[in-house]
Amino acid sequence: MRCVRSKALFAPWMLVMAVAGCTAPVAGQYPASYRNTVDAGQQEGRLEIWSVTDTRQVEALLAEFHRRYPKITVVYTELPSAEIYNRFVAAIAARRAVPDFLWSSAMDLQIKLVNDGYAQSYTTPESSAIPDWAVWKDQAWGITAEPIVFAYNRRLLTSDKVPKTHYALQQMISADPQKFKGKIATYDARNSAVGFLYFMQDVEANRDSWALVGALGRSDAKLFPTSSAMLDQLTQGKQAFAYNMIGSYAFEAQAVNADIGVVTPQDYTLVMSRIAMIPAAAPHPNAAKLFLDYLLSRDGQGQLARRYMTPVRADVQVPAALRTNGIPTRAIDVGPALLINQDRLTRASFLKKWSRAFAE
Repeated sequence: MRCVRSKALFAPWMLVMAVAGCTAPVAGQYPASYRNTVDAGQQEGRLEIWSVTDTRQVEALLAEFHRRYPKITVVYTELPSAEIYNRFVAAIAARRAVPDFLWSSAMDLQIKLVNDGYAQSYTTPESSAIPDWAVWKDQAWGITAEPIVFAYNRRLLTSDKVPKTHYALQQMISADPQKFKGKIATYDARNSAVGFLYFMQDVEANRDSWALVGALGRSDAKLFPTSSAMLDQLTQGKQAFAYNMIGSYAFEAQAVNADIGVVTPQDYTLVMSRIAMIPAAAPHPNAAKLFLDYLLSRDGQGQLARRYMTPVRADVQVPAALRTNGIPTRAIDVGPALLINQDRLTRASFLKKWSRAFAE
């Protein structure tokens, strides 16, 4: 096997493998006609994916998919969530080629693309194992069910002082904002699609969330575009605490770095999903269907779980750290309710209030 990966940020990762005489098996529960999809996908010979998920987190998954379908060259491009949306819409408008598969944690942007008619329908053979909240119109599929967590640096904040709820976090900051001045990391809702989504969901879950936003603003919280950027600062000790971090990044870091601690908020925990869609104009739609089916299969979901991305399937074992153990969870449904986030007036009003809190 030969893997070629450019060092340039967000450059495509390509996987090429030649295996003589190797054919992909058809899963036992799949209909016999699925062989036609397999043959068509292998004949297409290429799969281009745009995704927010860090390349290092999915290298093993991509390699296993390619082992199953050796005639398909996988081109994986890691991009910020807003850029995935903007690039895709621009390509459609200019009548340029689009990727075969979009996979993003900006759930509302993915749903908007589906709602605007840019996705194709497909009934996956894995549909019976997927919860209803994770599928919309057979055009958008939630691949994971990941908690949104707090993370902290144990060298700067001891575990007995770490807040376990959103209200406790607001109280901790408000009691001594100078102590935490510039030491708390969170998303920049103006420049991060997922950050905007999670703040919006917090306000829906609890109107008192605005008091927490105000406390973050008064403490001069540092704003970042991605969870990985926050985690990098946390690991270096430049930040003491991170708010609304995607759990997979935090739990994986905790597993290898004793300085990192993670809290699953006990009052409620948002659960987000990385939504997949196959564009209507995908050049290699059968290869995309094969990849979707693999992502939703027990084997694919197991690969994600090994990188701390909580499976959406209930029949896949997950690491103990990912279990919520009775904590109330609030799953962000894959569906039209997310469209309110992209209403122009709603978005502008929310960001105006959010920006004011950080400007004061």
